[in-house]
Amino acid sequence: MGFFLISLYFLLTALVGSLCVKVCYNKGSSTNLLNVVLVNTAVICCWLMWAIVWLAQWKPLINPVLKAEGE
Repeated sequence: MGFFLISLYFLLTALVGSLCVKVCYNKGSSTNLLNVVLVNTAVICCWLMWAIVWLAQWKPLINPVLKAEGE
């Protein structure tokens, strides 16, 4: 449930960011489109980084090496 909940948070962040760009920085259709694409790309990159780190904690590739008592 945690993965989907945080993913929903990132989706809402992208929607709010796109809406804020359209409302606050209205400088023409091509500039608005570029700004919306940049905001969505930034949110997707942040989500992807978070998802990779979160999923990597389930099955780590490197396991800890335990030392014996006498060593």
